[in-house]
Amino acid sequence: MAKKEPEKDEVPEEIDTHYQLYGKRAWEVEYGERCPFCEKKIDEFGFCACGSAQ
Repeated sequence: MAKKEPEKDEVPEEIDTHYQLYGKRAWEVEYGERCPFCEKKIDEFGFCACGSAQ
């Protein structure tokens, strides 16, 4: 199988820790409601900037 050539601004999967941990690129993550503690948006994994989980 031929490897896909990365685009100019794309991080290679081998060193993309966000992709390795969550299976998505950082810019593909969806955000929803705001955290009641820090008022930042909570991502689809349930985390926000202050580290509290919903």
